[in-house]
Amino acid sequence: MSLLALTYPQICNEDYQWIQEFREENDELYHGRMEPHFTLVFPVFNQRPETFIEEIKRRAADHQRIEFAIRCAVMEKDAFTPYWHVLLVPDEGYSQILKLHDQLYSGKLADELRMDLPFIPHIGIGNSIEKWTCKELVDQINYSNMEIKGSINEINVVEYHEERAETIEQIKLTQ
Repeated sequence: MSLLALTYPQICNEDYQWIQEFREENDELYHGRMEPHFTLVFPVFNQRPETFIEEIKRRAADHQRIEFAIRCAVMEKDAFTPYWHVLLVPDEGYSQILKLHDQLYSGKLADELRMDLPFIPHIGIGNSIEKWTCKELVDQINYSNMEIKGSINEINVVEYHEERAETIEQIKLTQ
Protein backbone atom coordinates (compact mmCIF):
# COMPACT_ATOMS: atom_id res chain seq x y z
CA MET A 1 0.00 0.00 0.00
CA SER A 2 1.17 3.52 -0.76
CA LEU A 3 -0.16 6.99 0.02
CA LEU A 4 -0.50 9.79 -2.53
CA ALA A 5 -1.90 13.29 -2.76
CA LEU A 6 -3.99 13.80 -5.90
CA THR A 7 -6.40 16.37 -7.20
CA TYR A 8 -9.38 15.34 -9.26
CA PRO A 9 -9.98 18.52 -11.27
CA GLN A 10 -13.39 20.06 -11.64
CA ILE A 11 -14.06 20.18 -15.38
CA CYS A 12 -17.20 20.20 -17.50
CA ASN A 13 -18.84 16.88 -18.28
CA GLU A 14 -18.01 17.15 -22.00
CA ASP A 15 -14.27 17.48 -21.28
CA TYR A 16 -14.41 14.68 -18.71
CA GLN A 17 -16.09 12.38 -21.25
CA TRP A 18 -13.51 13.25 -23.91
CA ILE A 19 -10.64 12.45 -21.50
CA GLN A 20 -12.22 9.16 -20.42
CA GLU A 21 -12.93 8.06 -24.02
CA PHE A 22 -9.35 8.94 -24.98
CA ARG A 23 -8.04 7.03 -21.96
CA GLU A 24 -10.20 4.00 -22.72
CA GLU A 25 -8.52 3.73 -26.11
CA ASN A 26 -4.99 4.81 -25.17
CA ASP A 27 -4.31 4.35 -21.44
CA GLU A 28 -3.70 0.66 -20.88
CA LEU A 29 -1.88 1.26 -17.59
CA TYR A 30 -4.27 3.44 -15.57
CA HIS A 31 -7.71 3.71 -17.20
CA GLY A 32 -10.23 2.12 -14.88
CA ARG A 33 -7.87 2.29 -11.91
CA MET A 34 -7.90 6.04 -11.25
CA GLU A 35 -10.01 8.99 -12.31
CA PRO A 36 -8.28 11.77 -14.33
CA HIS A 37 -6.04 13.63 -11.89
CA PHE A 38 -3.01 15.76 -11.18
CA THR A 39 -0.56 14.00 -8.85
CA LEU A 40 0.87 16.33 -6.20
CA VAL A 41 2.68 13.80 -3.99
CA PHE A 42 3.81 10.58 -5.63
CA PRO A 43 3.62 7.19 -3.85
CA VAL A 44 4.96 7.24 -0.30
CA PHE A 45 5.44 3.91 1.46
CA ASN A 46 6.95 4.79 4.85
CA GLN A 47 4.27 7.05 6.40
CA ARG A 48 1.31 6.21 8.54
CA PRO A 49 -1.95 7.51 6.99
CA GLU A 50 -2.67 9.81 9.97
CA THR A 51 0.80 11.37 9.80
CA PHE A 52 0.61 11.78 6.02
CA ILE A 53 -2.85 13.40 6.19
CA GLU A 54 -1.79 15.86 8.90
CA GLU A 55 1.30 16.85 6.91
CA ILE A 56 -0.72 17.45 3.74
CA LYS A 57 -3.25 19.52 5.71
CA ARG A 58 -0.49 21.59 7.32
CA ARG A 59 1.34 22.28 4.05
CA ALA A 60 -1.82 23.01 2.03
CA ALA A 61 -3.40 25.32 4.62
CA ASP A 62 -2.44 28.57 2.87
CA HIS A 63 -3.17 27.46 -0.69
CA GLN A 64 -6.12 28.71 -2.63
CA ARG A 65 -8.27 27.09 -5.26
CA ILE A 66 -6.41 26.89 -8.59
CA GLU A 67 -7.99 27.78 -11.93
CA PHE A 68 -6.32 26.12 -14.92
CA ALA A 69 -6.57 25.88 -18.69
CA ILE A 70 -5.06 23.05 -20.72
CA ARG A 71 -4.38 23.65 -24.40
CA CYS A 72 -1.63 21.15 -25.21
CA ALA A 73 -0.32 17.65 -24.74
CA VAL A 74 3.28 16.52 -24.37
CA MET A 75 4.93 13.13 -24.27
CA GLU A 76 7.38 11.89 -21.70
CA LYS A 77 9.49 8.75 -21.33
CA ASP A 78 8.82 6.82 -18.13
CA ALA A 79 12.01 6.67 -16.07
CA PHE A 80 11.28 3.19 -14.72
CA THR A 81 9.50 1.26 -17.49
CA PRO A 82 9.67 1.00 -21.28
CA TYR A 83 6.51 3.14 -21.58
CA TRP A 84 6.02 6.59 -23.04
CA HIS A 85 3.20 8.74 -21.68
CA VAL A 86 0.78 11.28 -23.20
CA LEU A 87 0.20 14.12 -20.75
CA LEU A 88 -2.18 17.08 -20.75
CA VAL A 89 -0.20 20.02 -19.35
CA PRO A 90 -1.84 23.26 -18.19
CA ASP A 91 -0.88 26.58 -19.78
CA GLU A 92 -2.66 28.52 -17.06
CA GLY A 93 -2.37 27.36 -13.46
CA TYR A 94 0.96 25.62 -14.09
CA SER A 95 2.95 27.67 -11.60
CA GLN A 96 0.28 27.45 -8.88
CA ILE A 97 0.18 23.65 -9.17
CA LEU A 98 3.98 23.52 -9.14
CA LYS A 99 4.13 25.70 -6.01
CA LEU A 100 1.54 23.56 -4.23
CA HIS A 101 3.53 20.43 -5.12
CA ASP A 102 6.73 22.00 -3.79
CA GLN A 103 5.01 23.12 -0.59
CA LEU A 104 3.66 19.63 0.08
CA TYR A 105 7.20 18.26 -0.16
CA SER A 106 8.76 20.96 2.05
CA GLY A 107 8.26 19.40 5.50
CA LYS A 108 8.13 15.80 6.64
CA LEU A 109 7.91 14.60 3.03
CA ALA A 110 11.10 16.38 1.89
CA ASP A 111 13.07 13.14 1.79
CA GLU A 112 10.42 11.62 -0.50
CA LEU A 113 10.94 14.19 -3.26
CA ARG A 114 12.51 12.71 -6.39
CA MET A 115 15.23 15.21 -7.23
CA ASP A 116 16.30 13.17 -10.27
CA LEU A 117 12.95 13.68 -12.04
CA PRO A 118 11.42 17.02 -12.98
CA PHE A 119 7.88 17.69 -11.82
CA ILE A 120 5.55 18.59 -14.67
CA PRO A 121 1.93 19.22 -13.60
CA HIS A 122 -0.18 16.99 -15.82
CA ILE A 123 -3.15 14.72 -16.34
CA GLY A 124 -1.98 11.44 -17.85
CA ILE A 125 -4.26 10.25 -20.65
CA GLY A 126 -2.29 7.70 -22.65
CA ASN A 127 0.74 5.46 -22.79
CA SER A 128 2.50 3.06 -25.10
CA ILE A 129 5.79 1.24 -25.45
CA GLU A 130 5.90 2.70 -28.96
CA LYS A 131 7.13 6.30 -28.82
CA TRP A 132 5.76 7.09 -32.28
CA THR A 133 2.28 6.06 -31.17
CA CYS A 134 2.49 8.64 -28.38
CA LYS A 135 3.91 11.23 -30.78
CA GLU A 136 0.94 10.74 -33.12
CA LEU A 137 -1.52 11.09 -30.22
CA VAL A 138 0.17 14.28 -28.99
CA ASP A 139 0.14 15.76 -32.49
CA GLN A 140 -3.54 14.83 -32.92
CA ILE A 141 -4.43 16.64 -29.69
CA ASN A 142 -2.23 19.66 -30.34
CA TYR A 143 -3.60 20.22 -33.84
CA SER A 144 -7.20 19.99 -32.61
CA ASN A 145 -7.29 23.34 -30.75
CA MET A 146 -8.47 21.47 -27.66
CA GLU A 147 -9.02 23.54 -24.51
CA ILE A 148 -9.99 22.22 -21.11
CA LYS A 149 -10.72 24.74 -18.38
CA GLY A 150 -11.28 23.78 -14.79
CA SER A 151 -10.31 24.20 -11.20
CA ILE A 152 -8.56 22.38 -8.40
CA ASN A 153 -10.64 22.79 -5.27
CA GLU A 154 -9.32 20.07 -2.99
CA ILE A 155 -6.54 17.60 -2.39
CA ASN A 156 -7.43 13.95 -2.09
CA VAL A 157 -5.24 11.82 0.15
CA VAL A 158 -5.37 8.42 -1.48
CA GLU A 159 -4.39 4.90 -0.52
CA TYR A 160 -3.27 2.96 -3.56
CA HIS A 161 -3.43 -0.80 -3.19
CA GLU A 162 -4.28 -3.72 -5.42
CA GLU A 163 -4.14 -1.33 -8.39
CA ARG A 164 -7.00 0.78 -7.01
CA ALA A 165 -7.04 4.28 -5.58
CA GLU A 166 -9.25 4.96 -2.57
CA THR A 167 -9.67 8.47 -1.15
CA ILE A 168 -9.24 8.44 2.63
CA GLU A 169 -9.36 12.22 3.19
CA GLN A 170 -10.40 15.30 1.22
CA ILE A 171 -8.69 18.59 2.04
CA LYS A 172 -10.42 21.71 0.71
CA LEU A 173 -8.31 24.53 -0.65
CA THR A 174 -9.35 28.01 0.41
CA GLN A 175 -11.58 29.97 -1.95
